[in-house]
Amino acid sequence: MPTIKIHLLRCGTIALSREAVLGGRESFLSALRQTAASPKDRLTLPCFCYLIEHPKGLFLVDAGVGRAFSPDGVYDAAALRALLGAPLAAYLRPSVEAGRSIGEQLAARGLRPEDLDLVILTHLDADHVGGLHELRGAGRFLLPEDEYFWSCRTVYKLRQPQRLWLDMPLERFWYRGSSLGTNRWAYDVWGDESVMLINLPGHTDGLCAVRIRNGKRFVLLASDAAICRENIETGTPPGFCFDAGLARKALRWLGEQEKDPDCAAILLSHDREQTRDTICL
Repeated sequence: MPTIKIHLLRCGTIALSREAVLGGRESFLSALRQTAASPKDRLTLPCFCYLIEHPKGLFLVDAGVGRAFSPDGVYDAAALRALLGAPLAAYLRPSVEAGRSIGEQLAARGLRPEDLDLVILTHLDADHVGGLHELRGAGRFLLPEDEYFWSCRTVYKLRQPQRLWLDMPLERFWYRGSSLGTNRWAYDVWGDESVMLINLPGHTDGLCAVRIRNGKRFVLLASDAAICRENIETGTPPGFCFDAGLARKALRWLGEQEKDPDCAAILLSHDREQTRDTICL
């Protein structure tokens, strides 16, 4: 099979306290502490999207922080409150520099949304769908049915404002039985196991990791199943997870995958230590 290229695009940042990154399941009080945390007490984390050149098409995983979050390329509290509501805006403190939103980065590469065959959304949190409207015109938008179904829960309504995604032509897929993941549920995008969407619940119910495989070698895009390497190394899930028990199972599974000699990389959506721009399989 020809080479598959995975381009890592840094599409904005969020700023979280260490408690939110490594706090296990979040309580109401810890959420309040995170919302009130000062900028100096937060870790600034990148928001990665992935542009994949695959023999069967050009596709994108996630949409990052949108330009509407940060109209002038700097943190904009008023714009964020209007889009996200005051609590979520204060919790995440997202922003995106000029030229770094997903639409702007595609344009810099000479690409239009219409050039994308597929956009995969790993889950509906605001820092993963914030740039979704910049991608209108792409061929297909894929989202796990479980993620869409449970978006009605109050906790997700607070995390996943519907104005960011509800009007987009989302094509929902059902997971099916698989040997992959903690639920043994996955979805084979092209029917050849080269792109598998693997359910790793915990952070959200429907979250999917994306496994890109060429021959035996694979890269696993873990989304927010882990925020940093320390989550995997210590088995401690991020603070803002829906189910800490399921999140710990996901971390154990990621640790197992990392030991597989055919695993070229496990990529985390907010890994501050990640410096690569492109991975080739």
